[in-house]
Amino acid sequence: MSERKESGGTPEAAASGDGSLPAAGFGQLEATLKTQAARIDELSRAYASLLDDNKSFRLRVEREKERVVEAEKSRLAQSMLESHDDLERAFRASGVASSREPPSLRDLREGVALSLASMEKRIADMGVSRIEVLGAPYDPRTAEAIDVAAVADPAQDGLVLEEFRPGWRIGERVLRPARVRVGRLSRA
Repeated sequence: MSERKESGGTPEAAASGDGSLPAAGFGQLEATLKTQAARIDELSRAYASLLDDNKSFRLRVEREKERVVEAEKSRLAQSMLESHDDLERAFRASGVASSREPPSLRDLREGVALSLASMEKRIADMGVSRIEVLGAPYDPRTAEAIDVAAVADPAQDGLVLEEFRPGWRIGERVLRPARVRVGRLSRA
């Protein structure tokens, strides 16, 4: 114990006697530092890689969540569109209002019109919009031609003449193509 006090109080100082580290001890300490620095660098790279993987995972999960939400929104919109079509057909079948019709028929027609307007608002709130095709050139990406009608006017060739069922889109994606009658120039 007295040797330790005389040489500066550390085992290294006691070993060399003059308070400096021996060359062998310094080299070993330097090698240990290099090894630890390499390990720290390796762990830092692994940590950065884990952070990148975590970020990529979060982005994938977010994209998948958006895809699922969009698919469910489309599925819900499809069922609402079927009900919308039924209400629209009922409204058209009720005929044109006249002064001689019974008040109950007028009230029924107004109720169907209000229900139809409410449903159209809910459909629009989902980001779904009607595809306007009537009078426009036929586009197979937005409409399905289920009938062709002969036309004498060359200006009506290839135009949508009648819409049997409306088409709808959600954003830029066609949710349901319109069913239409297209004009074809008759060459008789």
